[in-house]
Amino acid sequence: MEEKTETESATFPKEVLKFLASSGGHSLILRGMAGTGKTTLALQMIEELAQLQQSYYMSTRVSDHSLFNQFPWLMDKVKEGEILKARKKLRTKADAEMQVEKILLGLAAIKGEMQGEKAKAPRTELLKLEGSIESGEDEDSPAEPTGENEITVTVGSMMPEIEMAYDVVDKALPERTLIIIDSIDALADKYGVPPARLITALQKDLVEGCGTNVVYVLETPDPLLDYLGDGVLYLSLDSSAGRRIREMDLLKLRGCEIRQPKYVYTLLGGRVRTFEYSRYSKPEQPKPFEPVMPINDKYLSTGNPDLDDMLEGGLRKGTIALIELSPGVPVASSAQIEHAVICNFASQGHGVAWMPTKKTGADTAREELLGFLPPDVFDRNVRILEPHAASESPRNYTMTLEGENVKVDMKWQDLQYALRDTKQPFLASIGFDSLESIYGPGVLDGLMDFLTSLLNNDGILLGTVTPSVRSTNRLADLAHTHIRLDKISGVTMVRGEEPFTAPYAMVQPEPGDFRPKLVPIL
Repeated sequence: MEEKTETESATFPKEVLKFLASSGGHSLILRGMAGTGKTTLALQMIEELAQLQQSYYMSTRVSDHSLFNQFPWLMDKVKEGEILKARKKLRTKADAEMQVEKILLGLAAIKGEMQGEKAKAPRTELLKLEGSIESGEDEDSPAEPTGENEITVTVGSMMPEIEMAYDVVDKALPERTLIIIDSIDALADKYGVPPARLITALQKDLVEGCGTNVVYVLETPDPLLDYLGDGVLYLSLDSSAGRRIREMDLLKLRGCEIRQPKYVYTLLGGRVRTFEYSRYSKPEQPKPFEPVMPINDKYLSTGNPDLDDMLEGGLRKGTIALIELSPGVPVASSAQIEHAVICNFASQGHGVAWMPTKKTGADTAREELLGFLPPDVFDRNVRILEPHAASESPRNYTMTLEGENVKVDMKWQDLQYALRDTKQPFLASIGFDSLESIYGPGVLDGLMDFLTSLLNNDGILLGTVTPSVRSTNRLADLAHTHIRLDKISGVTMVRGEEPFTAPYAMVQPEPGDFRPKLVPIL
């Protein structure tokens, strides 16, 4: 499988960008619960499409000052003309007269378009809507056309924000514009019209009339208006387990293929960052592993700076660390963590006893780390534990297990002798699915003497358990560090049970490396 870079693995949803960049006008409904990042997502759409479309952002909920404080990068976009904002209100008679002039210009634009002049955004539905607002009539009896090319409009309480959006579209034509209304229900409430009527007017005039992209942000997560949009995005936030999990559902994108219908995302740094399906495979040209030094003499590094930060320093000497895989999580994900710990120990001359998960053969396991570690470093510092039956001819990097009694097979003195050319503390990295398949589910009892000696000499047991392992609960009770891997919307998530941490998305490594980046879900 072709290796993915970090940039390719953590992006803005490609389907949404393709939907808004495709030919013609499109309407997109963006809804979700409070605090899910609807405004952040809407603003980032402007940034992502800045090279393709001029944008107009209308906020009815948040002041300019608050927006600039929360999103400092907006100031530069405003200077560059990528975001246009309108907050005009009718305060005086002069303001009203200016709005009358706008309406007359709009009527002239409609007539001019009919006569073959420069195209303007049609205002037919907007004028009807404004007429109904002023007259107080119901939505089915606003200003009606009285003759060819003629419209009667009663002018009063107009909609300056919407009219400025139309003006922006006029100036940009024949190029397309992205209009974002945040929020459509607040604006509809301001003018006393149903949100559906306002959306319908904009759909007919701007989306269908001149190919404008319009995004409607809804303050409610209810799907009552979904049928009015060409596309629908739903943002959700689950914090039931004491951790935030953010998910974006692509419910509908008319005319656009949806390959990944749901994304996990984070708001780290005030930006929306989504994570794609991914799976690790060894790079064709591995980079030599660069060891990571511990923060002090009480800890040993995991070999992954992001994981060290998550665990508040790494792995404490003389302790048990547990990696627990939930159902559906591939062993390749835990292997990326396990391999980093092994490489970090071995590259610094520490001895490693290793039993890979899924009873992986010694040659295959060794091959996974060669290139990151030189062959001589691996062969001197790592001993792969494998049953006698699996070993046709012992190699210098293996330790043969008879497979009858774990207490006899795994003796501290034997490990010391096998790793006599290395330094302590040692690492014992054990896949307990493999260990239980050899010795049975009660293997932990027979391992206690070995564990006691290992921990008393400042060593570390790194145990990996899959869903079928019977020793998980006992290991969890003994573990000083407990990491759990889950699969959510196709993304491997890492979280600390001990210490308790937020969930982190596992992002594929940089080219040539195998250590995943960990991005917190905030």
